[in-house]
Amino acid sequence: MVTAKRASHVHVPRDYPTSTICLDESGARATGAKFFVVGGIKVRRPGQLTRTMRALRDHWGHEGELKFSGINRGSQSLYYDLIGRLEETDAHLVGCVVETAVHNPFGRGRPEWLVHADVATQLLVGCINRRELVGLMVDMVTTPPDCSLEDTVRMQVNRRLNATSVVSALSADSKSNDLLQIADLVAGALRFERHRLAGLGGDGGSAKAKVAARLGQTFGSPGMLDGRGDRINLATFRSRGGEQKAALRVVKPTRTSDTRRVSRAAPSA
Repeated sequence: MVTAKRASHVHVPRDYPTSTICLDESGARATGAKFFVVGGIKVRRPGQLTRTMRALRDHWGHEGELKFSGINRGSQSLYYDLIGRLEETDAHLVGCVVETAVHNPFGRGRPEWLVHADVATQLLVGCINRRELVGLMVDMVTTPPDCSLEDTVRMQVNRRLNATSVVSALSADSKSNDLLQIADLVAGALRFERHRLAGLGGDGGSAKAKVAARLGQTFGSPGMLDGRGDRINLATFRSRGGEQKAALRVVKPTRTSDTRRVSRAAPSA
């Protein structure tokens, strides 16, 4: 009688923290934007947040895409409600800002999608905890047929952290994904606030300004300024060591060895 061998499995502790990170960008290079932003959310319970978004849509009877550029006086209350419901989840806001007047990573002949990948990589390195396992979702970005932004980011992050931290990465159309639409809201609000504070436009009394201000205040960073708090982690692209060694300068990522404490706490961003 032939006896099948039992498969040998590597034991992985059940209390390893797991997160889903959703990212979007705002300020395409082609527009000559003064700020390029990669922003989004980090959440430990993405299913619950998805259900929260469904409840929001049911309440408002809104089936269209939710995005920062669509905010107006008529939809302002809807976005206030979205921010309030988002506050009740375990979501963190994360973002990296490229201020092209200070340092322009697009001017070196690198393809735009690779610059996007570099910014996203540094953002993730700054908000992934030790032993944390992450599923990454990004909005679709145009790349050459034989290239994948999400695979590139996954490999770069894991190499930087010397661990398989990003377990999976995929891109999706934000029109069909509520979590990516929240990422768009974060990226858009962050870019709007940076433009406004730099005196480059942005009516402080507009619906967009009020929603951006509400988002920053709710998550502990009025003005969406650089810094790290309980619910937010934002940083700006800086030139370090000269033009040939430009790099992101972000808040040092948490490296918590006590996985039980991390898994019980709200996710560090």
